[in-house]
Amino acid sequence: MAGFKTSAASSISFRFGYFSEQGGEIGDSFKQFQDISYFVAPDQWLQNHPEAQASQIYPIYDSSATEQRFNQAYPHVPTGTLPGYGKTVYAASHGNARMFFLNADRLSGAGDDQLEWIRRTANENKKLFNFVWLSKDPKLPEVWNAFRAAGINAVFIGDSVYVLKLAVTQQSSDDMPTEYEGWEVWDLNRLKEKPFITVLEATDNTLFIKAENKQGQVLDQLEQDAQNLASWNLTTLKEKQEIPLVGIQSIWRYHPGSEAIKSALPEGVDLVGEGPIIETSHTETVPLPANDWRSPEYNDSDWKFGRAPLGNTNNKERQTYVQTNLETVKSPTYYFRKSFDLDADPKKLSDLVLNIAYEDGYVVYLNGQEVSRDAILSGILTGSSLAFPNEFSFYRRIDLKAHLNKLLKGANVIAVEVHRSHPSSPNLFFDLALSVESE
Repeated sequence: MAGFKTSAASSISFRFGYFSEQGGEIGDSFKQFQDISYFVAPDQWLQNHPEAQASQIYPIYDSSATEQRFNQAYPHVPTGTLPGYGKTVYAASHGNARMFFLNADRLSGAGDDQLEWIRRTANENKKLFNFVWLSKDPKLPEVWNAFRAAGINAVFIGDSVYVLKLAVTQQSSDDMPTEYEGWEVWDLNRLKEKPFITVLEATDNTLFIKAENKQGQVLDQLEQDAQNLASWNLTTLKEKQEIPLVGIQSIWRYHPGSEAIKSALPEGVDLVGEGPIIETSHTETVPLPANDWRSPEYNDSDWKFGRAPLGNTNNKERQTYVQTNLETVKSPTYYFRKSFDLDADPKKLSDLVLNIAYEDGYVVYLNGQEVSRDAILSGILTGSSLAFPNEFSFYRRIDLKAHLNKLLKGANVIAVEVHRSHPSSPNLFFDLALSVESE
């Protein structure tokens, strides 16, 4: 048996329909949903259902055709919303709801034009309900942080519905946590009955997201209270500002493990401690010589450079995310370095956050001091040290607030070593983002 809690009867603010990848032949009879004002569907789905291509349907750009063909296929879609994107990026507002349609192929990290457009639009013309549609997960924590900061109620990607947990008052029967802070996902593809249509319906402050079959029967649903989200935006987002220091897909210097990479053993270090570098007091640290690869003064000008994610893998899906292929070498280790500037006073910062993707194990150093490690032994490491066999971790979020004192106003250096679990392992993966929060 399945039952659903329903709010008190009230006037319906809007009722939208979404044909996802599993919509199937339900499109042949979409006209039966007379109570739905507007529909949303991927471009490829609409190409397969020409009878559904009407002015009441909003298309999602999904790379099934060129941007030029997409621009010509839907005359009712606004153009030039964001210069340079044609009709692949646009917004539509109806009453107290706004729908954002993005070009997933051209999404990047912090400072992305589409994310800045969403932030600006959401702040200048506030709506109670805000939704985003895109064709695939960009796999960038910064994108999801931007959605959260803009107060997006739900993000629709294929058969997945991502919602902010704090606004959910009734979960679906299949909600799952995600790797993105604050978000959980409902996988519609797990519904036993197909085809179905996803319906977005609002009454006052309450949002219902429902999976309905052709007869209009509710197969599953979740419920949100938009006031929870609005209150959180007012009390949290305005108090803190996230400042990116190192973005996802940044340029890094890199070098494979070799005898040329030196690690010093400063006097007084505890060889069986948690790390090779210790603090002598709350304010003083053990200095590293300039020839230590972790030192901010180290000369890495002869290292190669490339855009993250960096690595090599025999996993076909993961390979699509690799921007720089690393040469397979005898050493199980690769070393990475990057400089960045901090304009703010570190003493006025409230948090330091690391997002890291890796396989198998890693250690991160900030200005020569260790701040995080995982899946590898504690203590001294060399280029031949092996990580523990470890599942691929995609942008794990780590709170480094305790290491804010290691930041400097002005120039800073972050250094990372990534180790395989076996010298002949075909898999090594690395990308990293670092950000701070100020009040």
